[in-house]
Formats: sequence, C-alpha cells, structure tokens
Amino acid sequence: MPSKQQLLVTRRLLLTGSLAATTLALASCTSKTGEGVASASASASEPAIPRTLRLAASAPPVSLDPALANDNESFRITRQVYETLISIDANTGSPIAGLAEAWTQSEDGLRYTFTLRRGVRFHDGSEFNAAAVVANFNRWVKLPKDLQLRSSQGFMHVFHHEKDIPKLPTEAELKLKLDKDTTATEEQQAAETQRLAELEKLKAIYAQDLFTGKSLGGSASYFAGVEATEPYVLTLKLRRPRAGLIEALTLPGMAIAAPDSLTGGPKSNPSEALLTAPSGTGPYKFVSNDQGTVNLELFADYWDKTKLSNNPNHPEAVVVSPIPSPYNRESALMAEEIDGFDMVSVDIMRTLVRNAKVVVQRDPFSVLYLGLDHRNEWLAKPEFRMAITHAVNRGRLADNLFLQGSKSAQSILPPAFGVPEPEGTLNHSSEKAKQLLADIEYKGEIIEFAYPLRVSRNYLPLPERTFAQLAEDLAAVGIRIKPRPIAWTDGYVDTVRSTEFNGMHLLGFSGGYRLEDDFISGILDAKEHEFGYTSKLLDSQVLVARSLPPGEERTAAMTAILATLNTDLPLVPLVFPISALAFNPNVTYYPSSPMLNESYLDVQMTNSPALSS
Repeated sequence: MPSKQQLLVTRRLLLTGSLAATTLALASCTSKTGEGVASASASASEPAIPRTLRLAASAPPVSLDPALANDNESFRITRQVYETLISIDANTGSPIAGLAEAWTQSEDGLRYTFTLRRGVRFHDGSEFNAAAVVANFNRWVKLPKDLQLRSSQGFMHVFHHEKDIPKLPTEAELKLKLDKDTTATEEQQAAETQRLAELEKLKAIYAQDLFTGKSLGGSASYFAGVEATEPYVLTLKLRRPRAGLIEALTLPGMAIAAPDSLTGGPKSNPSEALLTAPSGTGPYKFVSNDQGTVNLELFADYWDKTKLSNNPNHPEAVVVSPIPSPYNRESALMAEEIDGFDMVSVDIMRTLVRNAKVVVQRDPFSVLYLGLDHRNEWLAKPEFRMAITHAVNRGRLADNLFLQGSKSAQSILPPAFGVPEPEGTLNHSSEKAKQLLADIEYKGEIIEFAYPLRVSRNYLPLPERTFAQLAEDLAAVGIRIKPRPIAWTDGYVDTVRSTEFNGMHLLGFSGGYRLEDDFISGILDAKEHEFGYTSKLLDSQVLVARSLPPGEERTAAMTAILATLNTDLPLVPLVFPISALAFNPNVTYYPSSPMLNESYLDVQMTNSPALSS
C-alpha cells in the first residue's frame, strides 16, 4: 500500500478554521435548526451550528463557471449552486421538470416551447424568467473559441455550434492501402467492404438538405435561435432534428446563471465574475473557495419549498475539501474529520465495511480508455495499435483494480445502451501482439506513456497502479514505454490533448445523459487534439446518427461507428467502472446517480458528532 501523505485538510482547519467561520455566519441566516444542530446544554447566546455535510473530493474544482468546466469535481459544486431547464429523475434517469415546468416539441422536431417556473429567484435576488434564459444562450453562442474548448458538457457539446458539415470520404480513401507484396487478410477485406457499404448509405442521406435556415455558427450547428415569446415562455429553434435534446439539456454545462453575472468582465470573458462568485437558482449559495475548499450554505429563498419540507434532515451547510489520496480520505473519515468521501478504491473497501461505514455505489456509466496518438511514429502504424490492443489484459485490470461488478470494456459505450459490440473486436492475446510487432520489425523503440497523479476519477480511482499494470502488460510483449506522470492540477488533460504530447495516455469519460451521442461526442469531439486522429467517415457517421430517434436504425448506426473505431483504433476502451462513496453513520441517505446528478438537498443526515459536541 502506498505511504499515506499528509492530510491537506486537517481536523483543526475544518472545525476551527474555515468551517467555523462558515457556521457562525450561517447561524444568523438559517431558519431551521433541525435535530442534532445544537446540544441541549448550549447557551442561548451561542449561535446554533447548522447541520453541515463535510465531503472530501479527490481534487479541487477547476472552474466554478459550469459553462467553462470539464471535470466532475467542478460539476460536483455547480450542480448545487445552479439548475438547468430540465432535471433528471433520481430513480429512472429520465428527464423531468426543472426550471422549465413543461415543454412541447413540434412535429418536425425543429421547435421546442418551454413553459418556465414562476417565483424563482437567483442568489443575487434577481428574477428568473425567459429573458434570463435568453441571456445565457446569447452568452454561450458568443463564447470565445479558447473558452469553448474548456467545456465538455455545455452548449457546444449539445448544439455542436462551431462544427461544419463533414465532407464524405471518397471510395479511394476507404480502400485498403497495402505494401507491394502484401495480401489483405480476410478481416481487412471484410472491414473494407463494410466501409464502402457505409459510404453508399451516407451518400443517399447527404443528397438531402441536412440543415435548414441560416447558421449563427458553423454549417453543422443545430442551433437556430432562442426567443422569449412571453415573460415565462421560451422558444428554442433548431436547424436539424437532434435526438435526445431534452435529455441533453440536463447537462451541468447548460445551467442557467444570473444575467447580471454574465457581463462586466474583460472582453476575453465578460462573465468572469462567475469564476469567483457563482450565482444560480440552486438550493445552495456559494460562500467561499479557499484553496479548493468550497463552502456552501442553504439558499433561504429557494423556490422548491415542498422538497425542503419533505426532507427536514437536509444539510444546511456544505464543505467540500480536496484530499487527493484515497488513503488519506479514508483516514479523514475514520477520524470523523469528514462525513463522507467519493472515489472509494477497491483496496480500502474491506476496511470501510469492517468499520461499519456506509458505502453507496453508482451503476457504471463511465469508461476508462487508453489513448493512442496517431502522430507518433509507431502509434501511426495500424499493426502497432492492434498489438497494444491484444497486449492489454482488460479483464485482469477490471478484476484487480476496480470495485466488484466493474466490467472490461470492448467499446466506448456502456452496456446500458444495448449497442452490440462490432464484429472483429480484438481480445487479449500476447501471441498475436508479439507476431504483429515482429511483422512491422519493432525493436523496442520507446513510447511515452502519460498518466495522472494526485487525483482519483470515477473512471480511474487508482491511476498509478492502473498505469503499472498496463505497463506490465505491454512489457510482456516487448513494448517499451517511458512513464510520464503529470499531476492532474498541473494541466494533465491539456497536456495529453496538446501537440506537445504524442504518446499513450490514460483518460476517461463520465456520461451526463442517457443517449449514446453523449459518449461519442464527449470522447471524440477533441479527437484531432487528443489522438492526432481525423476521419471523414466517422464524422459523417456521427452527424447522421445524431438525428436518428432511438430504435433499430439508430442502434445499427452506433454499431457502425464502433466498427470504424475498432478499425482505426484511436483509443483502447479498458473498463466500465463502478464507483462508490463512503459515509459515517450520521449520513443516513445519499442520492447516488450514475450521471453524477447528486443534489445535496436530498441528503439525509444528523449533524456530525464532531460538530455537535
């Protein structure tokens, strides 16, 4: 077991430092004390300690502006402060009323009308209405390109606003390119036949008008405009039907911010105020962010009074502190310095259960993958990428380093989507890997392999050990690697998506809504930067599939996309992980969600003994 690092957030800091300041401030503005808030012997002159949920996260939030965030530690906070037009049913994952209490869709799928809630206020006291929503859309449309790249679950991800219609490949581009005295294998011939058949299908669709009306962005933008037709009625117009739009509007990057926060900053980011003073309509108000430790307090004017009254044991204050090491998070829980933590790793699960801690699991809705950068001399060779795929023992990885129930991944789409694996998926075989390497005369040239440090992700709870096991698999077939550890907070994601890096890397994706395009676009929209990979065929397939309603035709289109990825191998899917949280007994209920849409207002708890005593 790795040695335990010094705790970043100490008991004294939590109980007498930033938390104490927060609780004193909250005492004067919290209307409900609830059970366990103050002892019976407390002096009347002493302020009551609000019921406080203290959580440990694996990293500090990167951005408190949800439109500019791309990490779940940021969304963990912004989901409490902000709300979206559409919410998610905690039991089924289906879309339900959020800030919009009802909506309708036109027959052609190009117009959506939303009826908005009345009586909702932002944390700055301003009124929520249709004009406020329009102001947010206008801000998203005008985001500078460097800011667009920061978001993975927002407007650009939903509407693909800056994208252009991809060109179809030619038949010549899809045919096999073999060396002079090389004969195509049966598998290669079958793949070529499949690609050419896909091209014919796409040609028929491309012969039609794919998009209607003028675009405010790229030629493949789905967004046609938004209008406040009445004070509490909003009309959203599309240029092409977009399957799953309502589900996509639940993404945390589509959160509605107070209009006054969207202006006043520099030209490079007029909404800069949201980075340090987020303002939404959510159940919790932002108080402070002290070196990554975020303090929240209950919003006294929150609109959903029914939800508040139905759960009288909700937290009145929240403190989320970054503790990168899973072993330090465990220690903090045992010492009652925190009430719970996320990213439970497999090697501490037994200790938690033995000590009667509450463990709450999430269903798998994320994927871990190994990125293969095509700009690298050796990774550019299809045979080398195939050898890596054969070398990796995905089943052993899932069994050894992930929670029980995690499954090895043969594609980037979790089993919940019901999309079958394409034929010809490469399985673990050291012998085949060695033969492929011999065929291309690989003689042990070194490939750089990046992995993150000082972080746990729900798709990667143990980065260092995951890297070590994969390095062992590669070494077993003769592939030599050079480790490149990079701290998550030192820009790990930016590094592996830059032109300065062109080796292998570990990364993953967590789904935000139940439609395949979330994973397809979330992983592949940055494929040129992350994998050095471009494909006219894949881009065309994705564009067409995005407008297909759920059913057999859509499933077949997704299977064809997976087949293209299997052939081109920009990445190797590794594991569909189960993630989990652990709590002390004072937390009696936590609303776990595969999409990580977890509102702390639904948490049921008594106050921590460390705070109550």
